[in-house]
Amino acid sequence: RTNPLDKRYPKLSFGSMPNDGGFLLLSEDEKNELIETDGLAQQYIKQFMGSKEFIRGEKKYCLWITSSSFKEASTINQIRRRIQSVHTYRLNSKRTSTNKLAEVPYSFGECRYESKNAIIIPATSSERRRYIPMGFLDKDVVISNSAFALYDATFWLFGILTSHMHMVWVDAIGGKLEGRYRYSVSLCYNTFPFPKLTNKQKEDLEGLAQEVLLVRENHTEKTLAEMYDPKKMPEELRKAHANLDRAVELCYRSTPFDSDEERLEFLLKMYERAKA
Repeated sequence: RTNPLDKRYPKLSFGSMPNDGGFLLLSEDEKNELIETDGLAQQYIKQFMGSKEFIRGEKKYCLWITSSSFKEASTINQIRRRIQSVHTYRLNSKRTSTNKLAEVPYSFGECRYESKNAIIIPATSSERRRYIPMGFLDKDVVISNSAFALYDATFWLFGILTSHMHMVWVDAIGGKLEGRYRYSVSLCYNTFPFPKLTNKQKEDLEGLAQEVLLVRENHTEKTLAEMYDPKKMPEELRKAHANLDRAVELCYRSTPFDSDEERLEFLLKMYERAKA
């Protein structure tokens, strides 16, 4: 589907793609060196986060320059050299669309970033995990095209997306990459039968979703890869997810589900009714 099954839910999109030959991207050392060389450079740097960076806790940054800031940013030697390298890289591409992007070498090839808080959904995740690690990112973080961005999202929506009910759908409907979960906008998100929620249910889900995030903050010594490893998952995080799972399922029906097969059958029937 090209749009969510329920039009009341926001659209999910890919993150931003640099298409830059790597010249707009910075390691932490490169970022620090650039700022030490010229402190003005800091205003043109944002954290850049994709699936790997989010799950493994790795740091990556990018130059984020707009048409209005291009002239001033170009006065910084290291930034100007990087922009010139992007220009050359794009001109030398065999793709006409990339050649066209050489006209704006300071900009990402595909810019979907919005200056708003966002839910990040990794595009790929280990099939060993019960949940795909998702989370909220600050408005100054640019989500890369190796993940998906849901801007201006709510805690209750995060609660549904990070639930086992949603994972049952993703496992059955989504694709796989060498066995790993392969999340998709058109297959996983747009087809998912979201429940119709009352205000009370939204409040309950918000509180439980925030509890999941608070428990994570109590374990900052671990990466999300470690926290969501079935053998290493902290017990309090497991319980927080279990409480959220029960609340999400109660939004679908008042009686518990006995198995994932029953959950999937219920969701498929909802989908058939919704698309009819």
